[in-house]
Amino acid sequence: MTTTSRRGPRRAAPALLALVLATLLLAPGAREPGRASAHADYDRSLPAAGSVIPRAPLRVEIWFTQELFRREGANVIEVRSDSGERADTGDPVVDESDRTHLSVGLAPGLPAGRYAVAWQTLSAVDGDTARGSFAFTLDPDAPEPAQPAEGASSAPAATPQEAEAVAVAAGGDGGAPWWVLAALAALAASAVLGARALLAPAREPRGPPG
Repeated sequence: MTTTSRRGPRRAAPALLALVLATLLLAPGAREPGRASAHADYDRSLPAAGSVIPRAPLRVEIWFTQELFRREGANVIEVRSDSGERADTGDPVVDESDRTHLSVGLAPGLPAGRYAVAWQTLSAVDGDTARGSFAFTLDPDAPEPAQPAEGASSAPAATPQEAEAVAVAAGGDGGAPWWVLAALAALAASAVLGARALLAPAREPRGPPG
């Protein structure tokens, strides 16, 4: 009696698994994790979070990680003193030349003390709302912000292409990490071996000697 070999499907499983893993590694999110940032979250601000400055600026400025949706009431900056009094004036303004930049005016003559900044954004990228807060302190005795030293190098900043070349040379984010390339090579080899095993004709088991 002839028995059909069932080793073909078993051999196909590793190949299919390898192909699935390779697809996941090649997905944009796996290759470029920096692009997966969600929401318009806090990036930096003036005054900086936690800073102590000798005098109040004219405006509080915040930069976010995504562009903002321009709609009345969608993006908010509120500045309050420790006593809860509002220190901001007017409505927040989205910078037309940089839509990650939101700012609001400050009332003149603010007294010394700690000020809390609460913000809310509506992302123009994913339509999600984000909220957060930080604080800064006004202290007339605080040192002036550091200024660039005289005689500092006036060499032009590196272009994006030059910066990318440096990153690649240093093993940075200019390309896929080495471990991703190694994993892809191993998976490709596994897929080839699995495909060969799948396409090879099944061997008939030998019957008992006559």
